Amino acid sequence: MRRFFNSWSIILPLPGLLSHAAMFIVIGSGIALALAYDVNKPYDALQVMILSNPGATFIRGIHYWSSQFFLVLTGLHFADQLSRNGEREITPGSWLQLCLVVPTLIFLMISGFILKGDRSGILAREVLDGLLGVVPIGTSILKFLFLGSSHTLQVVYLHHVATATLVLLVLTLRHGERVWPEPRSIIYVLGFSMVLAAVFTPGLNAEASGVHVRGPWYFVGLQEILHWTSRPIWVVVLGMAGFVFLFVLPFVPKGCSRKIKCTILACLIVYLSLIVIGIFFRGTNWELIWPLANS
Repeated sequence: MRRFFNSWSIILPLPGLLSHAAMFIVIGSGIALALAYDVNKPYDALQVMILSNPGATFIRGIHYWSSQFFLVLTGLHFADQLSRNGEREITPGSWLQLCLVVPTLIFLMISGFILKGDRSGILAREVLDGLLGVVPIGTSILKFLFLGSSHTLQVVYLHHVATATLVLLVLTLRHGERVWPEPRSIIYVLGFSMVLAAVFTPGLNAEASGVHVRGPWYFVGLQEILHWTSRPIWVVVLGMAGFVFLFVLPFVPKGCSRKIKCTILACLIVYLSLIVIGIFFRGTNWELIWPLANS
């Protein structure tokens, strides 16, 4: 792992610097998109944007792709930190703040997907609502705090553009100990985001049936797990356990820390495998298929 990141640093800025730049691009493009977004008619507003406003559609593409880069680069930054025992080089409070970036970023990504207001966004909200519903304590309060009323996206929108974004911004700036991103990192992330936004425009899903509807790629592995189990509480328990294991890394002996890291890596590989299965090997009624079976 260290050899990989050493080679990475020869060609590109470190993942942490790129992630810092991606965050600012996401926030900037998100502010621009908020001007054209209608929380009461999200699907209609985005559909009109795609059909009649190429400039706003391009900015939406930049927002989408820079957020994907932000997610992946943040994961790589964690891997970089853990591969060199970086969790032991900072204070416990700073490590906790860095760990809190994970659930905050996941919520931001999912809430952004929900705010599309299309069929897949509605299903993603239902899945999140179901997971919050199996929490033993404060179920109704958690649902209200994170999702609000089922008839509106107002609370989700508020958290996405304000609450969660501000929390993530504060946590990231405190960890990075710098405010403005590195210019070279901005050029890399913005350049790649612009190219992808011009070539691949993120669309909307208007299907009336949920048979073929999938969530975002990082959500597909969770859909696979939920498909296998009739007790979603285990998904919540495993997620919380993963966060706890990540947080305790600086406080356990190095031998135990290494075992925890290997376990986290193995779980990540399994989850990525489930994503591949869910995207390429799932067909009608959740049947297993060959990727080229319908071509």
